[in-house]
Amino acid sequence: MITINKQRFLTALLILVAASGPAMAQAGKPKQDKKVSTLADAKVYREAMVYFKKAEAMIGTPQENSNEQAELFLKAIAIKPDFLEAHYDLGLIYANQKKWKEAVVEFETVLKLNPKIEGIHFLLASARQQAGDISSAIAALESGLQLKPQDPKMLRALAYLQMHIKDDRAAMRTLEQFLDIEPGDSSARMDLALLLQKSEELEKAATAYGEVLRADPVNYAAHFNLALIYIRQKNNAGAAKELEAAELIQPGNPEVLERLGDVYAFERQHAKAAAAYKSALEKAPDRGAIYAKMGFSLASLKRNAEAVTALENAGRLNPKNPDIFFLLGDLYSDLNRNDEAIPAYKKSLEIKSGQVDVRFNLGTLYAKLNRLEEALAELKLAVELDPGYSPAWANLALVAEKLEQDKEAIRAHEKLIELGKGRALNYFHLGVLYAKTGEPDPSIAAFTRAIEMEPEKYRAALKEELKKVHSVLDIVRYKESFTKLLASE
Repeated sequence: MITINKQRFLTALLILVAASGPAMAQAGKPKQDKKVSTLADAKVYREAMVYFKKAEAMIGTPQENSNEQAELFLKAIAIKPDFLEAHYDLGLIYANQKKWKEAVVEFETVLKLNPKIEGIHFLLASARQQAGDISSAIAALESGLQLKPQDPKMLRALAYLQMHIKDDRAAMRTLEQFLDIEPGDSSARMDLALLLQKSEELEKAATAYGEVLRADPVNYAAHFNLALIYIRQKNNAGAAKELEAAELIQPGNPEVLERLGDVYAFERQHAKAAAAYKSALEKAPDRGAIYAKMGFSLASLKRNAEAVTALENAGRLNPKNPDIFFLLGDLYSDLNRNDEAIPAYKKSLEIKSGQVDVRFNLGTLYAKLNRLEEALAELKLAVELDPGYSPAWANLALVAEKLEQDKEAIRAHEKLIELGKGRALNYFHLGVLYAKTGEPDPSIAAFTRAIEMEPEKYRAALKEELKKVHSVLDIVRYKESFTKLLASE
């Protein structure tokens, strides 16, 4: 999640005259053209000016921005509809009163009377924006920028509105124009960085955040978002540096500490990761994901008892995460808490049945506990899920042998060999199994391969077996090829 700097829109569209009323417009407000062409025009002008002067006299008094003041300007306009100054000041009063639609009408009138009035496009855009007509506000600013393309106030306001309607590309172009004029504006630079990051232009965004931080080294959002970019770029050292800086600015922020723990974990600095996660949990004790991550780091440090406690909390808060219960099963098993390990593995499989590793670990645990039928069932499921999973085939072969399911055991040993994982042990067991099932030639071939790989060990094993009066090797005992195999030293 990209963090928005809470100071980012200080220069956003505001009705800048809202606190001061018509008096603010006196120095640079439009001047009424006092030229008149006829005696009738002069009379109209004088009559309108009577009300206009009365309205202006209220500036700086309790009646400033009042309905009474507005009425006086309206009377001036009723007498002289093209009274530019009266429309302008009336628009300011309506803006102060938050009568935005009425303000829009007055500012539009001013614009029609004289489109070159200083600041009118900005005032009109402000009123339109406050009235909820964003597209018309943008149009007003774009029209104003055609007259004054380098006006920083209008450019900044336009960028804000473009961001508001999520026209990110246009906002980036406008912000770049603004920053060419006002390169030291950190707020605008921050907005540009956020948009670049959102648009996946990560290198440019990182550069922009760097410029923000040179001007404002304690900008939390810039440090945090730059860290997110570095994480995406697998620059864990850079990410850690930025997150550590962010943590100094907002100590104890759980989001920063969690991310910091993630970066440390990526770098296999599990002690630092566990410490960061622990600090995060002090502020966010209900975050199951953080407990889970801390459990994984503690397990990597072989701090199994602590890891179990963390993962139990994670499972309580997030009971739908199969990985939590998988690791809990492993840790319980390592701690010989087998009565807890088995339910943990089963819980993981209830959530997600197709986990070959969980099937394998559960089957192997059953085998260790001599629960062979259950072990065989789990190991069969493991190799069904992944026929190339050689550890499951190896354990399946040994369990099937103990259950005297010789054909199943032969299939498992042969599959291991087919996968290129066959060892002397597998060939030796195959030789015994073929002998048991009455297949002397395959038995001798398998023994031959075992002896080629580990001659001393398996010649000795065969000779020891032949000492028995009734041996599984009786079917090959007197075969010439078998005798030669034992004789050749």
